[in-house]
Amino acid sequence: MAFLHAVSSGTSATKSVLKSKSLTPYLLLAPGLIWLVTFFIIPIFSLASTSTMVRPDGAQVGVYEQKLRFANYVDAFVANQDQYLRSFFYAALATLLALAIAYPLAYAIAFKSGKYRNILLVMVIAPFFYILSIKNNCLDSNFG
Repeated sequence: MAFLHAVSSGTSATKSVLKSKSLTPYLLLAPGLIWLVTFFIIPIFSLASTSTMVRPDGAQVGVYEQKLRFANYVDAFVANQDQYLRSFFYAALATLLALAIAYPLAYAIAFKSGKYRNILLVMVIAPFFYILSIKNNCLDSNFG
């Protein structure tokens, strides 16, 4: 009640409390935004800048200048066309197989499973935990 009375009277203490409360969401977002900018936005711009550079004639290895040569992308695709096409084929095949397996399984779990629903859900979710544990073990062995 005292807070409501202070808000209605318009004291300066309440204005500072309300002002600090309005900054709270932004302060909570700050670490995530700093992480995003540091480890995603800056590297993306750096990679885009590096990918359009050209090595001058007669320059040493590692010396490049920015020419904004977007034909580098075409050159990379032409030079590695077989690998790109194979990758797209495997991606399309994996997508189609996942859809062919996932939709009937989801339908069966949702409508037809009855008393086996929990077991089927565990069978669907368990591989994700297994993969996560393998990734964690690999990270531990690499950086531990």
